[in-house]
Amino acid sequence: MFTRLSASTCRLFRRTNAYHISFGFFLIVLAVAGLGQPRFTSAFDRSPSKGAVAGEFPNQYLPQNLPDTRFAAFFPKTWTTYASNTGRNAVFNLNASAPAILRKGVSWSFAGAGAIPLDGPPLNNSIISTAYAVGMPVGVSVVGGIAYVGSDNGYTYALNAITGKLIWAHYGWNMTMSNPLVAGGRVYVSTGSAYFNYANTMLYVRGKRPVRGPGLNAMYALDAKTGKKIWVFHFPGEAMPTAAYENGFLYIGTGDGHIYKLNAVTGKPAWISDIVSFVSMSSPVLNEKYVFLGGTDPNFFYALDKKTGEVAWKISLPKLVATGMGDCTPAYADGVVVQEATVETGDPRNPVANVLLALNAATGRIIWQKQFAKGPTPPAMKTATPMIAEDKVFEGSPVTGEYFAFDLKTGRELWSVRLGAQIRAGAALAGGILYVPYKSGDIAAIRLRDGLHLGNKHVGGAFGPSSPVIVGGTLYVTNIYGWVLAIPVSEIPAPASMAPKATPSGE
Repeated sequence: MFTRLSASTCRLFRRTNAYHISFGFFLIVLAVAGLGQPRFTSAFDRSPSKGAVAGEFPNQYLPQNLPDTRFAAFFPKTWTTYASNTGRNAVFNLNASAPAILRKGVSWSFAGAGAIPLDGPPLNNSIISTAYAVGMPVGVSVVGGIAYVGSDNGYTYALNAITGKLIWAHYGWNMTMSNPLVAGGRVYVSTGSAYFNYANTMLYVRGKRPVRGPGLNAMYALDAKTGKKIWVFHFPGEAMPTAAYENGFLYIGTGDGHIYKLNAVTGKPAWISDIVSFVSMSSPVLNEKYVFLGGTDPNFFYALDKKTGEVAWKISLPKLVATGMGDCTPAYADGVVVQEATVETGDPRNPVANVLLALNAATGRIIWQKQFAKGPTPPAMKTATPMIAEDKVFEGSPVTGEYFAFDLKTGRELWSVRLGAQIRAGAALAGGILYVPYKSGDIAAIRLRDGLHLGNKHVGGAFGPSSPVIVGGTLYVTNIYGWVLAIPVSEIPAPASMAPKATPSGE
């Protein structure tokens, strides 16, 4: 017997990502993602005594691929939040004493399990299906000469940042959509999926509170050198966002409507705060007093006291659509927290628009807000990651494909440039140039002072919310076709004569 979905059920599906599927199909996706694992040769946990499951999804350690310690010393020492810092500009300059290879930049690519060719079509001709099966959604964390990256195929990889060779792989039994955090010799990885299973959909129909994310949702603490598990903490709902680490504690929001503060040494909760809203991909940002992040159903942006977990303030906007406040990862600088959301426009042909908010971090008061041009509804994640640098906010529109620069304190638009395809990633600002990955598989180079589009580096595949990382002369970025890429920064801009000019503010 087939059951007709009610209007309220359909609203749940519309308010979240376009593809929310049953747990059974989710297991099939994981199985397909595992088909690529034979491209690795190695290591431990494959012996028959470990059993069939361990043989199918091996954890691996290849110590011969560890980086040379002479190189490792020039890389960041820790990675404690999404894109490394609260402004989300993950750029690390090197001085003249650094080896020439690091200053010039290295070039390599790594295909994760199940990756597909960058010059080919997506799986089932669907970017969303590809991203959820084999994609590497949010970028790398680069510490001590090692690039750590999570994949929707369930693996976390540690790669030699100079050569791209695999050092270890850890299988987490669910999608890994987070930046791995690195501190104190440990790597912290969160897992979860974007789906609602049938049981939770029916809870929603009956007016009860659903939990997002079937499967084994967890936070893992792994040995940074070997990838071996130190501890694991399981959540009732998905843990897709990147956590934030500070002073021995981890902060993360989940699909069960709670914010957790975990002891990073033991994995035990220090507090659990019930905000009801499920957190989709809003990775928290911290300041001296608060944890900031967005939640969905109900749609609010929250500030919680770091010591107690109590909600200090929350705000919302009218006519929020999709996952509302719960998808965007906020940025913070100089007392201002910046968040993007998506709202209805009332125009049937161009039904949505992105809205950028700058909030007083102490009170939640809106300092300024900008609604971008309206357009068609994006197929999946409908917000982009803001980046703050040099007293400016940089933000893309997933709806129109425009990229903007605003004054942080006043909201005055400084320039905009149309890239023409969905933008969900943050940027990296180095040497007066912004590097922006976007959906067409290109990385745009945009001049800071006037927004001049200097050109593109075409990589292929497609880029989702993958904020790039620059260390010395190398840009590291992930692709939703299942690849990690190291690209010399010098190779990215195309000839300036080929580039369109930016649109000055007010025109």
